Formats: sequence, C-alpha cells, structure tokens
Amino acid sequence: MINYIRGYYVLIVEGIDAEKYLNFICKSRISIYNVKRISNTKIEFCVDRGDLKKIKNTYRGSKFEIKIKQKTGIPFLAKRIYRYKTMVFSAIVSLFLLLLTTQFVTDIYIDCPEGIDKKVLRQELEECGLKPGVYKKTINRKIIRDHIMQEIDEVAYLSINVKGTNVFVTITKKDDENTQTAKSNYCNIIASKNGIIEKVIARSGEAVVSVGDIVKKGDLLIQGANTSSMPEVWATTFYESVQKKSYIETKNKKTGKSKEAYTLTFYGKEYKLIRNIKYKDYIIENKTKEIKLGNYTFPLKIVVSTFFEVEKEEVEVNRDKLKESLKQKALKDLYYMMPASAKMEDVNYQHKVSKNMLEYIVTVQASEDISKVYSLNKQEINKILEENSKSEDGEPVPSNPQKRPIDDIKNKYEQNNKKDDTKDTTENN
Repeated sequence: MINYIRGYYVLIVEGIDAEKYLNFICKSRISIYNVKRISNTKIEFCVDRGDLKKIKNTYRGSKFEIKIKQKTGIPFLAKRIYRYKTMVFSAIVSLFLLLLTTQFVTDIYIDCPEGIDKKVLRQELEECGLKPGVYKKTINRKIIRDHIMQEIDEVAYLSINVKGTNVFVTITKKDDENTQTAKSNYCNIIASKNGIIEKVIARSGEAVVSVGDIVKKGDLLIQGANTSSMPEVWATTFYESVQKKSYIETKNKKTGKSKEAYTLTFYGKEYKLIRNIKYKDYIIENKTKEIKLGNYTFPLKIVVSTFFEVEKEEVEVNRDKLKESLKQKALKDLYYMMPASAKMEDVNYQHKVSKNMLEYIVTVQASEDISKVYSLNKQEINKILEENSKSEDGEPVPSNPQKRPIDDIKNKYEQNNKKDDTKDTTENN
C-alpha cells in the first residue's frame, strides 16, 4: 500500500546472466522487490519511483536491456488525470448534476375517487408548494394535508408518498349519508336544455310546467317522479351552427433564408437564447432534444427553433365551393350536437359576406324529450314522503287512522280468513 502511494515502476531486464545485473543493483543500495523470472533471459522486478534515476546510472555501459513495463501508483494516476482534466471535470459535473436532480420532484401522480375534481386538487397542491421542480425535503405533509382538507370538503384524508423523484398523492373521500344518493325510485325531472314545452306526459309525480312554457336548462319540470314509471316532457328546441372562413387564402412561400434559436427547459422553466430575427414574415419549426442516461431522462430539454423567412401570397378561393364546404361542416356539427331521438322539423340556411369573410349559418328546429333524471338524497326523499302523507288541512295522515293496536288488526284479519274458509267448506258439502 505504501509503495502504491509513493508510486513504483515495473521493469524488465533482458540478457544473458541477468541475475548478475540484479546483484549489481543490490550492491548499489537500490531496493528491488517482486522479482519474477519470465524466461531464461528475462526477469521482472519492481523499483520505487525515486530510484529510477539510480537504475539509469547503473544501466549505462552495461550489456543488458531494460524496459519499463508499467507505471503504478497515485502520482502516475494524478498525472493522467491532469492530462485529461477536461474530461474528468465533465464527468464530475455530470455526476453532481445527476445526484442533484434526484433531490427534486419530477412528476406528481394523483389517485382520487369520483366526485373530486383532479384539476382543482392539483391547483391547490401547487398553491401549497407541491409541484414539479420543488426540493423534496421542503415538502411539509401536514400543512398540505390540512390545507386540502380545509379547502375541499369532500376530502376525508390525504396521503403523500415520495418515491425517488415521483410523488404519489392518494385521496380518501368522505362518506356522508346526507349527501349520498339514496337507493330509491323517487326523483325529480329537470330540463336537459332550453326549449318551449310541447306536451307533458306525467306518468308519475306532479308537473310544474304546462304547454307553451319556456324553460331553461336545469329548470324543474316534474316533482316527485318515480323511476319505475318515467315521465316524458317534449319541447321545441333550437340548434345553430355558425361556420366562418375567409375566401382569400394567404400562402407562405419560403425564400431559402433561415436562422436558429435555442430554448432551455428545466423543470418547466424556460430560458430562451434568441437571436435577433429580422425577418418580416416567417414560420417556425421546433425540434426537441432530450438528454438520457440509460432509462433515466434528465429534466433538461433543448428546443431548437428554426425561423424560415417567407413571402405571403394572396389567392382567392371559389365562393360556391367554399359555401358548400361550410354548409357540410355546419350540418356535420349539428348532427353531433343533436341527440338521436330528436325529430328535425325545420332547417334554415343563411350566409353572409363581410369584407373577406364568408359566414354560413344553419339553424335547426327540433322536437325532443328534454326530461332528465335528478336523483334525490335521503333528506329530499323524506321531505317528499312527509308532504305526501299530509291531508288537505296540512295535518299528517296516520298510517292507522282509528289508532287501533296492530295486534287487533292482525287478529281481525285472521278471523275474516277463517270465516271465508268455513263458508267454502259448507258450500262444498
């Protein structure tokens, strides 16, 4: 180990009677070690780095040949590192950056049940400081949990787990019986869209609208309906699609001149290295380059933007073809907007020309069922049942109006059944 720290040479001496030369070196008070015979005429041995000059002095005038096979030790390693210092420095910096990036959050994965808006939850987490690029040790789980549970009422508990550079957020939703939709047939019927009432088929519940009424989306149509006997509310609805396009097209023609600009993206933050682009008109083509080391992708991205100089040319399009194209586009848009059960009653086509723009308008009048089921919770169902159980005076109607004991009613029912059985037996006899 000491020899490795000081550094040593591995030498090979070649010649007849090479042992005589080694004896001569030892007499000259030069320490040698690890002596090995390679062949009859070759011997390998080690000598300290400081004794190499003495070996050279003893070698002069001799008939032996000496070669340096290897240089070993820290001094020689330091020389090699100094020779390739740029490469070694780059390797150290790369390793440092790799270790540094592992201390920051790259991705946040959210697992939340239905009923909780993931976008709103992500925004609240960002307000608390939990977002890509944040230092992992600055994440305060308690503060984030308290903030989310205070801002979003539906959240019962929030857990945050940090694994590597990823953060996993798991949400537990509250189980409130008063806000749960009850498993019942009771419901309200509301309007799914705006319209004019044509007819109301109230198979169950109480209708609160009549023919000719104008309703808006979300208005109550039938109260206290039953899903086993669904009502229907038909209304006149209107759909409109407006398509615009200029009948003068501008085409870009490249002149052959281009310039490049670079943008560095690190954890969502952009650092632009923009050259002076003096082109009046140009188009941009972007290429993104990522830095990878095996399966790991560094959060540093380089976006190369190429600016191509162009000349603009104006070309007029055939207006009749453009009208037909806009018409078909508007009709296709309406087909997606209208439900399959809607009956199309009237279609109106209009077009306008304003400056260089051609506007095509298609309006459709349709007849459709706009009823939509609104499920009730337990409190709303209990309220409906209480209202249904009230008499005209507003007093609740008892389930047993005569206030007779249940046992008496049961006994009378059994006695009536026995009388009926006795009558049947006497008639048969």
